Amino acid sequence: MNNQSFILSTLVLFMINSVFAQNNTSFKELLLTKYNFKEYIIPLENDSIYFYLHKKKGSEPKNLVLYLQGTSPIPEPFFNIEKKEKGYAYMQYIPTDYNLLDENYAYAIISYVGTPAFKNDGPPNMKKYHQFNSLDYRVFQADTTINYITEKLIKKMNKVIVYGHSEGAFVAPKLATVNKRITHLGVWGGSALPDFFDFILFERKANLRGVQSDSLTQKNINETIKLFQLVAKDSSNTLPSNKNEITEYTNKRWWSYAEPTINHLLKIDIPIYIQLGTEDESSPIESNYLIPLEFARLGKKNLSFNVCVKCDHGFTKRNGDKEVDMWSDIFINFIKWTN
Repeated sequence: MNNQSFILSTLVLFMINSVFAQNNTSFKELLLTKYNFKEYIIPLENDSIYFYLHKKKGSEPKNLVLYLQGTSPIPEPFFNIEKKEKGYAYMQYIPTDYNLLDENYAYAIISYVGTPAFKNDGPPNMKKYHQFNSLDYRVFQADTTINYITEKLIKKMNKVIVYGHSEGAFVAPKLATVNKRITHLGVWGGSALPDFFDFILFERKANLRGVQSDSLTQKNINETIKLFQLVAKDSSNTLPSNKNEITEYTNKRWWSYAEPTINHLLKIDIPIYIQLGTEDESSPIESNYLIPLEFARLGKKNLSFNVCVKCDHGFTKRNGDKEVDMWSDIFINFIKWTN
């Protein structure tokens, strides 16, 4: 969504013997080997698309799962490695859903523009990130990646499953209107309406909870509307203002995501799996109830609408002091649904 990307990290410590040091194995090679991903680069005129493909060793998968991650004002890498006193610490900042798939599936992820997938390769190129970062560019990256995989790597594909979370839940529906190879679509933790509507909705929810007065709520809403009007007047600007959390993104980025996601969803005829959490702190669930109503109004039958009660943006369920991570269970159910 707008302010933070969902991060799942795993930390694994184990010894690396002297053979690695003697062979001068790079951190990238160690990480790719550890998590069983292969790096692919698609060169473009002004950029290159970096994507990473996972499959079981020795397998010949006939299905592709592409994950479209969320984002944040400063994009994050996928992997990191840190040298410890004895060995290395391996870290990944993406869901481990690929471990839940069998040999019939390949799993792909795409790096943010201007952002190394490996933290050890240095910080993101923020100028390039702001120059290219938009809904249309992320759709272009994903469309190009799917076409590359299906034309060059796995030519006889049965299913192409795309699921996006947070900002990725805005990307996935528009992607499905462009790429006709996609057979199943997952939209997780997104919103039927644009970000700025959600900002206004959060203000009203705060007022209803008694957190702030009605007058302050309306003042904040008026300021949010004015801010979007400024974005609309200068919608191609690629310089972030950095005045607050909202404006750390560029006008170009905000404007590109201004079209309601519901517009794209209603154009799609392949099966769609919506997944939401009732306590989502980034994407308020309320606007999403428009989706099943509109599908019913138009007689569309390709929607599966799923809600995790008491789940937050990353599908962690809170029950009193207890927290339960529901992400993996949701992913398993999602893959079963595609069958």
